[in-house]
Amino acid sequence: MDYKDAVNRRCSRRKYTAKEIDKTLVRKLMSSIEKYNEAAGLRIQLITNNGDAFDGFRKSYGMFSGVRNYLALVGKCRDKDRMEKEGYFGEKLVLEATAMGLSTCWVGSSYDKASCVCDIRNDETLDCAIVIGYTEEKHSLREKFMESVTHRKSKTVEQMVKCDMPMVPGWFTEGMKAVQRAPSARNLQPVLFSYQNGIVTAGVPGSAERSMIDLGIAKLHFEIGAGGGNWHWGSRAEYIR
Repeated sequence: MDYKDAVNRRCSRRKYTAKEIDKTLVRKLMSSIEKYNEAAGLRIQLITNNGDAFDGFRKSYGMFSGVRNYLALVGKCRDKDRMEKEGYFGEKLVLEATAMGLSTCWVGSSYDKASCVCDIRNDETLDCAIVIGYTEEKHSLREKFMESVTHRKSKTVEQMVKCDMPMVPGWFTEGMKAVQRAPSARNLQPVLFSYQNGIVTAGVPGSAERSMIDLGIAKLHFEIGAGGGNWHWGSRAEYIR
């Protein structure tokens, strides 16, 4: 699939229709989920036709309506890279869903965890969710209002990069353009990329766990924009082109 096209098309949506996800698309998503779970040691789960975790103003704080399907991002508590992996592979599923014509939205806290019907084992935790489904083509007035409240102006590439060179390769620039389009909590874009002595790294300040989800998302976007390569896990870890 064309991940670059999906990066440019993806946008967060909060109002969903009652239309069920096509069974063919469900099978494709389940196939990807199985593959990514095996690769990362996660237990991402697709919940369909059950919006209990989002029903009512109290559970979603009025942020969402009509939610019937979501991805539950579940991982092992002892895995220190758990959240970064969830960001990376969760966003990969978001882009695949976008290519299928589905809408999505990352959800950190605007849902009721206790009402999630996913399976969580004793050594696991549910970190966040990704709403998925069909939406109307036009954004509702409520969506437009929520977007104006929750979104900030995107950072420039210069604000997200520390560099010791006057010029950088074209692939690095393309990678950063894709990072600009990466979703992050409250659009804070906390990930700082570095190009020093020809070595690319990416990291987040402090020790906030949820920022590691943003790190995983940003790393995937950079990889897509740069045309390939691989990242080591961890804050300030290196990119291998």
